[in-house]
Amino acid sequence: MQRAVSLSLKALVLWALALMLAAAAGCGQVYLDPGPDPAKVRVKLWAKVPEKLKNHPGEWIYWDWSLRLVVPKGAYPMLKPTVTQDFNTIPHTNPLVRDTTFLVPPGKNKYLLEVYGYAIRQRDEHSGPRVLTKLIDFIDLDLAPGSTYVLERRVGGQ
Repeated sequence: MQRAVSLSLKALVLWALALMLAAAAGCGQVYLDPGPDPAKVRVKLWAKVPEKLKNHPGEWIYWDWSLRLVVPKGAYPMLKPTVTQDFNTIPHTNPLVRDTTFLVPPGKNKYLLEVYGYAIRQRDEHSGPRVLTKLIDFIDLDLAPGSTYVLERRVGGQ
C-alpha cells in the first residue's frame, strides 16, 4: 500500500512539474500574424515623465508601451516588431526613446499606440504603480503591402 502511495505521489509531482514547464514555455509575448506581405509602421517615440511629477529626483520611472491592431471584439493584439524587445515594465528609463518598426496587415486598419510612464508609489501599507505620463492614440491608416508609414510621437517633457 505504501509503495502504491509513493508511486502515485511521484506521478503527481512529475505531472505538476510538466504542467509548470508547459506554462512557462507559453509565457512569451504573442503577436498578431501580419500575413504573407505585410506593411510596416515605424514608431519614433520620445516620452518623458517631467521632474515636477516625481517624488524625488532619483525616483525610478518604468514604461509600458505597445502598438496594437484595433479589432471589433476581444483584446487588441500586439503587432510584431522587426527586432525583439521589451514592451512592459521597462525600468529606470527617463526619457524613453524608441525607434521601432512593426509588421502590420496591409489595407485599411485602425491602430492603437499606448505609452504609460509610471512610478511605484507607497500608500499606507501597500505599493503600486502610479501613472505619471501617458499617451493613448488611435490612428487610421490605409497601407499597401510592403509600404512603410512613419509615426512620430512625443509625450511628456521637461
